[in-house]
Amino acid sequence: MTPSMTDTVSGVPRGFHLFSLVVVFFAILLIWKGAATTTEEAGMAFSDWPLSLGSVNPPGWLSYSAPFLEHSHRLLGTLVGTLTLLLFGWIFLSRGGRWWELVVLVAVLATVFGLFIAAGAERSDPDRKRLLMTVAVLSSLVPVSWLVASWFLRRNWDFPVRLTGLALLMVTAQAILGGMRVTEISNTFAVIHGCLAQAFFCVLILIILVSSKKWETFRFSRLPASVGGFLGAFLTLLVSIQLLLGASMRHFHRTGLADDGVLRTEGRWIPAFDEPIIAVLFLHKLTAVLVALALTGSLFMTWRWRGARRHLLLIGGVVLVQIMLGVGVIHTGKSFWITNFHVLSGLAILALSFTFLVRGVRSPGRVEAPTG
Repeated sequence: MTPSMTDTVSGVPRGFHLFSLVVVFFAILLIWKGAATTTEEAGMAFSDWPLSLGSVNPPGWLSYSAPFLEHSHRLLGTLVGTLTLLLFGWIFLSRGGRWWELVVLVAVLATVFGLFIAAGAERSDPDRKRLLMTVAVLSSLVPVSWLVASWFLRRNWDFPVRLTGLALLMVTAQAILGGMRVTEISNTFAVIHGCLAQAFFCVLILIILVSSKKWETFRFSRLPASVGGFLGAFLTLLVSIQLLLGASMRHFHRTGLADDGVLRTEGRWIPAFDEPIIAVLFLHKLTAVLVALALTGSLFMTWRWRGARRHLLLIGGVVLVQIMLGVGVIHTGKSFWITNFHVLSGLAILALSFTFLVRGVRSPGRVEAPTG
């Protein structure tokens, strides 16, 4: 039987849980640094990758804001990747994994990483670049296939091992996408890079929950799973779409604001959509309204169940902060601090919606008395 979010996980070392909290802390710093890099348009401060000007300590990077933001973002990314590798190695070996298999996995991931670096560095021969990129993509299927096979076929792989393995592949892909954003000068890679960071953060949150002593009771005690799971999935989906649209706006329209209307866009409730960025801006506002409506409806449906009600009210409080920060972004013309906290509050809404989903699917499968 394959472990799932409904399983009880026992025997996870206390230190592993504490270490996962450390990883999440640095992941939050990394996402903050990424947001600051985008806000200051510093993502292309260095044209090479993974080194900056061919060095891990490029000249003057501590003296100017753009090089500092970009290079420190790369250093933090390296740190988070290393910590995630240690997190996986710890639980993998403690669950009876073979050390040589871990070494082979690291070697394969390093090879994949190196092939993408070589493809990105090739600037003069299009055919060679295409070949290197094809080989890099095909080679990346090796660790992915290994994870999928291990996830479903290995009896000694419980949920924490599966999750940390997934997190390791995600952080590797995240690093590659960040590098390709630089070497290919691609806004599309930048958007995917930003969105994958949010998904990676959710996986880290789940690792914290699974490794906690409270995992067995991390559920709504009386809310039916059919209700909690549906509402959690719907809210998480809506928030994810909202963040995707926000990331698209930030990366495809970096200078100033596409429009300075708070409720209306181009002075209309429904703009003409003459430019793609206006359509994205309008949809970003529209999904914000949909998130608020979905949250209100969820509160109405679950008001009788105290645990779900409190969780949703917490999400609602952060949503209100997010709306105020969004208005602040417009009125200040993308103030550095307001814009970056707007990104972080969006991350908090996603994390809270995701944890509601986890609690919801782990709730009882039947309706119980709506008290307490």
